[in-house]
Amino acid sequence: MYYGLGLLRRLFRRKRWFRTAFYAQQAVEKALKALFFIVRREEPSHLYVVTELYSMLREAGFTLPRELEEQIYILNKYYTVTRYPDAANGLPSESVDRVEAERALSLAREVVSHAEKYAGEGSQSG
Repeated sequence: MYYGLGLLRRLFRRKRWFRTAFYAQQAVEKALKALFFIVRREEPSHLYVVTELYSMLREAGFTLPRELEEQIYILNKYYTVTRYPDAANGLPSESVDRVEAERALSLAREVVSHAEKYAGEGSQSG
């Protein structure tokens, strides 16, 4: 299932910080996995760690701007906390504040935008 940016904005407006961060990670994961068909010409990996997915795409020619590369790791923890609640050191729903949710939303928006742009260019040339 693809988690659109509209859903993320609605969750953020409703102050669902944890959900915003989780679905931001999911949106980026899905966008990167979609690029596997274009960039690597293969099925996406069964990995869920966005930095590892990005690394595999980068090896094949897809790159994000440096500032995004340096921040994408932030999204990894939002998948882990939902999968392994002990990782949150408390209730997962209380592990993310407004600042973190806003940062996750911004990262997702930028990464998905770059992925969509790349996919659009790739589909026109191939």
